[in-house]
Amino acid sequence: MSLQGTLNTAVQGMNTEAHALSVLSTNIANVATTGYKTERTDFETILNHISPNGSKFLSVRPVDTRMVSKQGQISTTQGTYDLALNGRGFMITNTIQDGTGIWQYTRDGSLQGKAIELATTTNGTTQYDQGTLLTTTGGAYVMGWPANADGTFTETPSLSSLQPIMFQTNSTLPSKQTDNIQLQANVSSGNATTGNRQTVTVPFIDSEGNSRTITMGMTQTLDAGWDLDFTASQDALVSSDIYNATFDSQAKLNSPQDGLITLTVQDPNGPQTIALDLSGMTDYAGQGTLTVQNVHQDGYIEGRLNNTYFNSEGVLLGSYTNGELKNLYKLPVATFAAENKLQAMPGNYFVQTDESGSLFVRGLDIGGTSTGGTAFVAGALERSTVDLADQFSRMIITQRAYSSNAQVLRTADEMTMAARDLKR
Repeated sequence: MSLQGTLNTAVQGMNTEAHALSVLSTNIANVATTGYKTERTDFETILNHISPNGSKFLSVRPVDTRMVSKQGQISTTQGTYDLALNGRGFMITNTIQDGTGIWQYTRDGSLQGKAIELATTTNGTTQYDQGTLLTTTGGAYVMGWPANADGTFTETPSLSSLQPIMFQTNSTLPSKQTDNIQLQANVSSGNATTGNRQTVTVPFIDSEGNSRTITMGMTQTLDAGWDLDFTASQDALVSSDIYNATFDSQAKLNSPQDGLITLTVQDPNGPQTIALDLSGMTDYAGQGTLTVQNVHQDGYIEGRLNNTYFNSEGVLLGSYTNGELKNLYKLPVATFAAENKLQAMPGNYFVQTDESGSLFVRGLDIGGTSTGGTAFVAGALERSTVDLADQFSRMIITQRAYSSNAQVLRTADEMTMAARDLKR
């Protein structure tokens, strides 16, 4: 190789090491950036010169790879909408609220609520309702699937099915009448000749959304059975398809066999049918009073939205003043065949490229088999994957390589000047 070739090789080497230092500088600057993925510079030989006798001389050029697939450490923040992804995948965002902008993918789960004014007035006043849109710190809109009326999700694996996550801050959850009551209790068996009657009062919600009660009386009979009677608050009539119960030698409910009793409450609102489940009843000897262990009924009064938060499946839950929870939205997870080939963009985003492969959109189901080892961690963020110790080690090597290439350039230049001086 001629001195001219040596000069070219040394310059290319210096340029390559300068580029590597620039990448290291970017990594170090983003050591505290949420969801940042380290970029690594590798080196590749390139043809620099072919001599007259056919000999090849090689120089070097940089090849950058962003380690998008590397999992960052998850750090707890307790932020209301902070989310970290533990495993593969990205949250999906769009630059425009209606989804007509650029689709971007992020691991930065530091989400924020953006207040907006809606075109509705549910309070019957001239004041418009207020809503909350979820955005990233970079201002992109977080996209998800809205819940169906029954709280389930229709997870269509396409971007066109997604909507911006938005909820009305003063929304209400309509009341639901009680259809089922489960009672777990012990009725104290004793001397039947004393007319041992024990009672329990359980709540229920009527068809108008009012909270009321049903009182069940149990009177022990001579054959060690129990006669049942029912009354409801507000003087409503209650009829039942079964009016007696028996227990076996182990104090477990014997009849009705399935423990189910159908009650019909008659009042001005019309008949209301309630399934009463007594399968958890026992009749161990006691102090002559009915002891309740647990009562559950599936009705509830009207409630107002009190709080919202995410769970490990990426479901945004609404907590209401009546104690009920309702699914509002579900975050999809985007995956790619070659996620390290995604293009990094400002604002902690990535965009799809031809080399990253096709987009696959799915929802997480922690109780099922579709998670692929991925889960959301609420109240936490994924930290940068930059390892400062590794970056400083690489920086020292880069500095020495740059200085060595500079020394080669200096030596070749001195040799060139020496050859020039021979002509004098």
